[in-house]
Amino acid sequence: MRLTILSALLAGVAMTATAPAATPAPAPSLFDSATAVDKVTMPAKGDKPKTQISCHYYPHFMVKQIDEGEVGAAQLSILPSDGPHKPKCQQANAANEKVVNADDWSGYFKGVKGDFVFFDADDGVNGGLGFAVFGPDAKKIFEDSAFGPIHEVALAGTTLTVKYQRSAAASCSVVKDGASCWTKAVAETGVPATPTPDCAGGYLKAKTAMAKGRCDADRTPTQACIDKALKELDAQKWNEAPSVFVFEAQTVIAGGKPTTTALGPALACHPSD
Repeated sequence: MRLTILSALLAGVAMTATAPAATPAPAPSLFDSATAVDKVTMPAKGDKPKTQISCHYYPHFMVKQIDEGEVGAAQLSILPSDGPHKPKCQQANAANEKVVNADDWSGYFKGVKGDFVFFDADDGVNGGLGFAVFGPDAKKIFEDSAFGPIHEVALAGTTLTVKYQRSAAASCSVVKDGASCWTKAVAETGVPATPTPDCAGGYLKAKTAMAKGRCDADRTPTQACIDKALKELDAQKWNEAPSVFVFEAQTVIAGGKPTTTALGPALACHPSD
């Protein structure tokens, strides 16, 4: 009897241990789902590199990205698609295709919300990654830099609201210029004046990480090496680099005009790249 009870208990433990864990529900997407996605690969030929053409279709337009394997897409464009037949996904541009001016933006397709098209930058700067919002006419409406992923993209009628941690650089260094720079930074970024961030600590943290990185690359991860690297960074006047602030922000685009507002105090302060 005891054996039977023990066997049953062990069997129950085994069943519990091997039961598959519940799969968490996927996070809701910030952007609209494409009605279709087509991809075409053009093999390398002669001087022409291998090319990936990606086409994302939405109710009113198609977003095309041509990627030749370099940093940033070779072309970003938007093509109206109101008709019953979706445009063909091809490298050649259609007569009514709107190509994003490379001087306005160079990066990658990110997503669509209503009639707003989002693109990411091709590389980060000052610890953030740039993003831009375009209209269906391939004209840029707004651009900014986000620290980490965008938190929220909401559409109410034709008004778009984007919430994110903003990475914004001032035109001066709080570590070098003190309170006068902070006053200027508040005016330039819109961040609340109080509480003031610990820029001295942020600069030291950034410089120490850079010094450690240099010593690790030289395979001499010693404190003596780090101290020497820190002195070299001070000689290069890193304390004079413009201050970068990270803070919660939102941008509202209404009537084609963007308005950006800080939603909280500066969460971090560090030197610009």
